[in-house]
Amino acid sequence: MFESKNGGSPFGGLRALDNGVSRRSLLKYVGLGTAALGSASLLAGCGSNAAPAATGAMQKFGVAAFPGDAYFLDTINLQNKFYTSHQLEVPKHVTPQSGVQAFQLMVAGAADGYASDTGLLMATHANSSKGKRPVLVGFRTLETTYGIVGGPNSQWPAADASFEEKMRSLKGKKIGVSAVGAGGDLQLRLALELAGMKPGDVTVLAVGPTAQGIPNIKAKRIDAYVTVQWTATRFIAKETGGTVLLDFAEAGAPDLMRNQAVVAIAVREEMAQKQPEVVQNWLAAQDEASKWIGANKEAAAKLLNDNGLGGKGLEIATEYVEHYVSEVQPKLKPMFKAPRETVEKMSELALRFGSVKKGDITYEQLVPEFARA
Repeated sequence: MFESKNGGSPFGGLRALDNGVSRRSLLKYVGLGTAALGSASLLAGCGSNAAPAATGAMQKFGVAAFPGDAYFLDTINLQNKFYTSHQLEVPKHVTPQSGVQAFQLMVAGAADGYASDTGLLMATHANSSKGKRPVLVGFRTLETTYGIVGGPNSQWPAADASFEEKMRSLKGKKIGVSAVGAGGDLQLRLALELAGMKPGDVTVLAVGPTAQGIPNIKAKRIDAYVTVQWTATRFIAKETGGTVLLDFAEAGAPDLMRNQAVVAIAVREEMAQKQPEVVQNWLAAQDEASKWIGANKEAAAKLLNDNGLGGKGLEIATEYVEHYVSEVQPKLKPMFKAPRETVEKMSELALRFGSVKKGDITYEQLVPEFARA
């Protein structure tokens, strides 16, 4: 999910969301931004370096988030004032230009919590100073959210075709990714390898984020596009008249593709060490939001549609809510705790991608004790 190397989140545009719901469409918010270290000063007031909160006392807490399904728990927390009920003062979400920038803000102390691409979190952890580096305090999603949308001008295998057959249908075609070396590009290369193909069997074109992927499919510049979020995959197919060729989470995909835990929860290391009760309050708020989805499916779908799909994808939002309740939520550990085996599997994948070096990631350093399963 999101961009794990040489890129950032698929969302862009530095802005702050008030406690009203954003209605900008998917096409508006999925631009890939350029990381900017200097922007930390703009948001310095959003972070928190205060002493641990007393029982019942409110604590300022800066949350970096984007509209969309991977950040839906943040949206619910803000909309339903769950932050407040867990002694967190979060009047707005900070939306950086990219996932890279989000971590720059966190390292600088200008943001406290962020749901991240796991590979990007590990790479940032490996390359940041002790104390300032992000640590992993839980997993929101224990499956992949990547997929491939095939354009309307090609014949694609049936939905029940094998993973290998679907991948072979891409041979000789032009495949769009947000950026070379970004998460979608890395996932595509892994999929080609697992299907017994070579990188040269396809032509990979960096066409920019989803906002550029859609017109490039329509203009026939690319035959398919690698997507990074569950709802975005289906929205792109809807907008282009294309086909969801591959959902890497589907049962027929290889285990290495399907069982990636791609959405991790991160905080700055010094906060996890000095203010663990504040971090656990944030986790408790997210847990409440997760349970709210199952108890309020119709309202949840409407909120996701309004916030993440510009009011144009209620059917997609409804399908996602059902997917979350039936597939995502049951796999989560209490309070999103991170199992050692999951962390080690994702660190091996980060090593395979070249995002980290051998020995950079250890379970004990990356995951605080209170977050271990």
